[in-house]
Amino acid sequence: MKRLRGLIVIVGCSHPGAEGLTEAVLEVSGYKRAYLVIGGFHYPSRTVLDRLARMSEFIAPAHCSGEKAKAYVRREYPEKFVSVKTGSTIEL
Repeated sequence: MKRLRGLIVIVGCSHPGAEGLTEAVLEVSGYKRAYLVIGGFHYPSRTVLDRLARMSEFIAPAHCSGEKAKAYVRREYPEKFVSVKTGSTIEL
């Protein structure tokens, strides 16, 4: 993976919605887009994943995002998809 540059949004099990959390971070940070959104997206809808794709350069759905969400991002946004799992290392 290439060296990361920009705002990185790390979410937990995003019950309030990963896109809402990302929007809030963008608003308070002054950034227009996130470089990477990573974490548990809590079984998001395709609409949520599409919004995340518009708000960020890379998307790394983890644990409670679910396999369907990971497959959707991998298929629809292959240039944005980052595969992560326990033990993954991302150089910052």
